Amino acid sequence: MSAARRALELLRSVDRLFEDVVLEPNAWDDRTFADWMEGVVGDGESLDRQALKIVQRAVRRAQRMQRYWSSRPDGPEDWRMRVDETLGSAGWRPGLELAEWGMAIDPDPELFDEMTERFRAVNFTPLALTFEQWMSRQATAN
Repeated sequence: MSAARRALELLRSVDRLFEDVVLEPNAWDDRTFADWMEGVVGDGESLDRQALKIVQRAVRRAQRMQRYWSSRPDGPEDWRMRVDETLGSAGWRPGLELAEWGMAIDPDPELFDEMTERFRAVNFTPLALTFEQWMSRQATAN
């Protein structure tokens, strides 16, 4: 599997984790988080140390959200709004970091779209580059 595909898979897994945790917080405990981590990371061979640290950071943020929402019976119906309420833009930073990790290793237009979406969520401003412009800047930087 390419690094771009792996990054996209990880992004989707983290999104599902966040969604599940904020909508069903009482279904999560230390064992559930450990099982999720094992299922996503597996043998760990397809992830380098940087990606593994990012995924671990995402789990810690999910645990904070789980503690927050387990004591609150009501909240926004949209899981994204719940993430925002709990952690603000910091909740989306692990996703941005995963997208950046994948783009640094294996640039891909679909992954770039994910990176720009997450960049906006973290920085409250759009990434003012197209994929082609980003590729051109990367080529001149190297």
